Amino acid sequence: MINLPKKLVPLLPKIAAITSQIIPDVIQQKTIELAINKVLKEQLSDGELDFLEHVFLEIKVTDVQCSWFFTVIDEEIKVSNDQPHSDVVISGEFNSFVLMASQTVDPDTLFFKRKLLIEGDVELGLAIKNMLDRVELSQLPDLLTKPIVAYAQYL
Repeated sequence: MINLPKKLVPLLPKIAAITSQIIPDVIQQKTIELAINKVLKEQLSDGELDFLEHVFLEIKVTDVQCSWFFTVIDEEIKVSNDQPHSDVVISGEFNSFVLMASQTVDPDTLFFKRKLLIEGDVELGLAIKNMLDRVELSQLPDLLTKPIVAYAQYL
């Protein structure tokens, strides 16, 4: 388990905001694409994410002021930082996404408490939320899970 210095914990959303501005968009996109396509490889090949073909999901981290747009093309998730529109937007603060990713808090709880919001095509948003519910933390690489879980413990 990673031991985060307590002084660093409240600064993590601010650090994320700064790094998202410093790291070039293309590096962010490719890194996210590689990770998410690896984690969801089986779901993609089984067609479980076909509902994302020709539509755009926007993940908006409000306090970091960053958005990423996701779509599926030829059984691969493609990521961009800029799209003219999104069909559905899932938005929330950095900490809410960490709690969901760490499986510390159930996504339904975050949505019911309005810590995460779905706007646009709600049916598509619910399909995405249900897919996220099925992703096991063990599917993520340790390089990601250890810091996410360690940070979530402080929240």
